[in-house]
Amino acid sequence: GNIIAYLVCHMEKYQHDDIVGLERENERDENYHSRVNPQIDSTRTHLNFHVVKKVGTYLDYIHERIRELNPKRKVKTDAVLVCSFILGASPEFFEGKSPDEIRAFFYDSAEFFSECYGLENIISAVVHMDESTSHMHLNMIPVTGGRLCAKELFDRIALRDLQTDYYETVGKKYGLEREKEGSTAKHLDTIAFKTKKMKEEAVAKVVEADERERQAQEKISEAERLQREVEPVRKMLDDYEQAKSEKIPFSDKKKESEIIALRTKNRKLSRQNATLVSDNDFLFKEMKKQERTAEEFSSAAEVVKRLAEYAPEEFAYAQKMANERKAQKGKSSFSSKRIGGRRNAPTPRLK
Repeated sequence: GNIIAYLVCHMEKYQHDDIVGLERENERDENYHSRVNPQIDSTRTHLNFHVVKKVGTYLDYIHERIRELNPKRKVKTDAVLVCSFILGASPEFFEGKSPDEIRAFFYDSAEFFSECYGLENIISAVVHMDESTSHMHLNMIPVTGGRLCAKELFDRIALRDLQTDYYETVGKKYGLEREKEGSTAKHLDTIAFKTKKMKEEAVAKVVEADERERQAQEKISEAERLQREVEPVRKMLDDYEQAKSEKIPFSDKKKESEIIALRTKNRKLSRQNATLVSDNDFLFKEMKKQERTAEEFSSAAEVVKRLAEYAPEEFAYAQKMANERKAQKGKSSFSSKRIGGRRNAPTPRLK
């Protein structure tokens, strides 16, 4: 039968400390490098384009918008400042589409959100053409009733209604289908792939760091054990050397033999100790290096943990895709309440 293409609408919430990283990835250029998204093809990054682009940084625009709102209460430090939507369709939809047809789809998607929530609240709408499936990141400030409130604006019911309206307004126009609620989100190929890679890389780095640390600790323990063995021998030799310097004669040939034997053993243990100390220093540096590497992936691991908890279906699909790829080698939700319906303001002009 015919391949069915599905509409994609997925949302994530971001607080103040997350926004710089979000902007860096969304507004990337050819020099951008991501540790968690290997899909990016930097040779195609110049094909990315904006549907909405404001002057200044994301945080600059957010702070200015909050000043305009002039809230009665101070914005909390952990408040959600950005609701970021991934909008698009499954890969089948883009096959054979011209650049103008692709642009029209994304412009219509941004127009829908600007009518629902106000163009003044949209920070950026940028289309990524440098990944396996084209998609748009639409970042908006969650404003309702003249104040910030992502929880109220995008609760479970509002998100489900949003997805329905987005499908009715944009999805049907382009012949897209909407999967039944609760079914496997096969159309979220990009999200599933990112999730899978984030999970695999984060877990691998943590495991590797733990193993390196374990090996380093074993070497440290061995070096300390040898040092403890060498110390009494060294002390005895020091005593004999001190006795010789004080010109205390050794008439007993047996004691002279013991000294020679002890010196021989000491040289051997010293060589072993020097080797272990060198290995210990190298492994200690490696352990610190891996600890830093593990820290770099701690935020990714936390994201994976949250996605595993709140998006089990996407994880299940990602795992299925990974197994299928391995086998081959071997041979959200979403009118908003619309705050009383669709906005009556004149249709905004998009850049």
